[in-house]
Amino acid sequence: MFKIRASLAFKKIKAGLKPAFGSRVIESLTAAAATFPDLPVALEELRRTNSALATAYEKALSGDVTAKLELKAAVTQWDTLFTSTANYVSIVANGDSITVSKGGFAPTKGQGTPAQKPGATKDFKATINGSKGAIIAGSKNAVPTAKAYVFVAAEDGVTINFNDGTLEILTGGKSIYVTANTQRQTEFFNLPSTTPFNVTMYALNSAGSGPAAQSQKVVTQ
Repeated sequence: MFKIRASLAFKKIKAGLKPAFGSRVIESLTAAAATFPDLPVALEELRRTNSALATAYEKALSGDVTAKLELKAAVTQWDTLFTSTANYVSIVANGDSITVSKGGFAPTKGQGTPAQKPGATKDFKATINGSKGAIIAGSKNAVPTAKAYVFVAAEDGVTINFNDGTLEILTGGKSIYVTANTQRQTEFFNLPSTTPFNVTMYALNSAGSGPAAQSQKVVTQ
């Protein structure tokens, strides 16, 4: 898991906006001096650098070539000192977003908990839907974290084994029908009429597949 740090996104903001950001950082660090006692760049130096950038920006607005070059140098110096300060704040914060904020910087987002496989499907039900050769199957409630569902309809005599996300089909002249759906219910069409089927389903997401629901027997019309 990545630790929360002081974001360095401030390096990408426009030169004219950097002084305002720098002032907020300096103000925050001044107020939290006890939390950040060993700054790598003294606050007075940060103030001078911040003020120099503001001045260079105003001069560069004239379009003067020399002023533009001076602005570029001022931005480089400003970025260097405030980046060093941000890295120090990250070390002191040690992953604590509140401490990062006390230093005047925006905290980065830490890596979230890895995705977990979905749980077992509950309230699974399979039945005919009133149409010839059709079965309707699904669960009453959605499976938490599931992104999609797989539905299986196999004729009697077909064995379905589900092990660690793998569907094993054992058949002797029998047909098995597999469909996937992002909804918790699906329909099988064009199945043989008056044929017994064992129907099941399981949920899946980016982490993998959940366990299969206990199969139910349905005889098509």
